[in-house]
Amino acid sequence: MKKNILICPLNWGLGHATRCVPIIRTLLDLGHDVIIAADKSPLAFLQKEFPDLKFIKLPGFEPTYSKGNSQVFKLLKSIPDALINFKKEHKAIEKIVDDYNIDLIISDNRFGCWSKKVRSIYITHQLHIQVPKSLKWTYPIVNLFHKTYINKYDELWIPDVEGEPSLSGKLSHPADVKIKTQYIGFLSRFTSEIKDDIKIFEYLVILSGPEPQRTIFEDIIIKQAHEVEGNIAIFRAKPELDATPDDEPSNVYYFNHVDDVMFRKIVSKSRRIVCRGGYSSLMDLININRNAYLVPTPGQTEQEYLAEYLTEKGLFNYCKQKDFKLKNVMIPKIDLKNQFKIKDVLEDILKEI
Repeated sequence: MKKNILICPLNWGLGHATRCVPIIRTLLDLGHDVIIAADKSPLAFLQKEFPDLKFIKLPGFEPTYSKGNSQVFKLLKSIPDALINFKKEHKAIEKIVDDYNIDLIISDNRFGCWSKKVRSIYITHQLHIQVPKSLKWTYPIVNLFHKTYINKYDELWIPDVEGEPSLSGKLSHPADVKIKTQYIGFLSRFTSEIKDDIKIFEYLVILSGPEPQRTIFEDIIIKQAHEVEGNIAIFRAKPELDATPDDEPSNVYYFNHVDDVMFRKIVSKSRRIVCRGGYSSLMDLININRNAYLVPTPGQTEQEYLAEYLTEKGLFNYCKQKDFKLKNVMIPKIDLKNQFKIKDVLEDILKEI
């Protein structure tokens, strides 16, 4: 029987939206109706990917980030606003469930997108949130807070493999929550390797994440463009924009948004890839059998941990943003294969509702 499925990606950058793409595609292939509740860049991105679907604008909490290397105090100050937003979000979800006869909710890291009326699933790879060493004492408090919200859901999906080698390391191992948990393999909109092609770009820079750090890193790339030989492609993660900057260096090519076909084409023609190292970007790279030079967003402990962990594994290289030099980018080989489980997981859950 056809079901109405509500998909709710977090609006902190594009990563949570991009990894919902394989879920949405699979649900549509299985013959179900998909409704998407999102805001800002994720909304714009998914509207371009799935123009025929029903969309609901669902504002979400959006923290403000500092221009410095530590985000902790900015985030702590935003907690009261976050709690208010989670309540508003939950109230809006309950209305959407009634108005659209929703049968199942799949929330990617949105705390308030659950309902007691229907089966609600929470997706995260960050079960154990990392904190700065100077604030190690806050670790149990932060993670208790997170798991309190996770446990409001009926089931937890972790986009990683359960055994080794895992992509998320201690971020999602072990799975110590009260609700049913499944490791569902890597979620990516790409399902096959990208074959090498004639290289026309020496560098591909994939920007992502919240402001102002997204723009700060973009400015660093532009300032260093004259120091390297070869062309530079920049994916700006700005699907809501039409125009690109008109004062770029002659060897820089801007792309506000690229669809899957264009993404694969430019990746195949790029010799070296530089990216933030957000988890969704890493899953995409694994699936196309490419690796990258990682430059974590300053103060984002998740990205900093992943960059260090995956460099130790020999899968990626990284450096801190303050030390970044485009001319020093070196890329190691990669050998980590995906396990696609999402179709089986979705079929099983839909049989139960």
